[in-house]
Amino acid sequence: MVDDRQAGCDGCGRTVPLEELTAVTMPDGEQVACCPRCEPHAREAARKCSSLDQRRAPCDGCTGTYLEAELEDLVLEDGTVLSCCPSCAAAAPGGDETDDGPTTDAGDGESASEDEADDGDRQLCSQCNEWVTAELFRVTTIDDRSERLCPTCKERAEDDGIVKDVEMRKTKARDVLDVEADATAEEIRRAFHAQVKRAHPDQQSGSRSAFKLVQEAYERLQDDDDADA
Repeated sequence: MVDDRQAGCDGCGRTVPLEELTAVTMPDGEQVACCPRCEPHAREAARKCSSLDQRRAPCDGCTGTYLEAELEDLVLEDGTVLSCCPSCAAAAPGGDETDDGPTTDAGDGESASEDEADDGDRQLCSQCNEWVTAELFRVTTIDDRSERLCPTCKERAEDDGIVKDVEMRKTKARDVLDVEADATAEEIRRAFHAQVKRAHPDQQSGSRSAFKLVQEAYERLQDDDDADA
């Protein structure tokens, strides 16, 4: 009797005969069921992406995501235990703060303010843990984890074959709709309607791919995640 049972592939999501699925163990111990087409990619990813599969957890201070090994446990006076990244741990009461006293040099004070402004425009890559000024890529890996990667780490992840999807960055979305970074919601809406008319497949200047690109750009700019703004 032929076994006609079927199940979904954890990689591509296709439904295939159960006998065609192969279990692949990822670096974190999780097993994924892969069809013949996805199996080699999963095995290659399992071999190369051990650094991306290290367990991560949020910092109770800044809420950023860090490797669990990097987090420090802080015990407050009321007994509450917080897991903090090195920066938050140092800034906490009793942390490794240094007090060099007031600064009398006006020039030094201006430099400090400028550095703080620059830090506000930087974002932390979840892979290399480096602060970068470039907008991060929101990447979904083949095992359905979400990562925020700098351009260098994103290219490396793609070369390693562990990227399942890359969400459009807001900078590209603004270019598609031809709006400025400080555009209002109304300006974005008007730009979308203008672009979507030109990109519609029924128009001579349009196509399905262009129409989809404009829609994706508009949806991306509706995202309220200020971390990627």
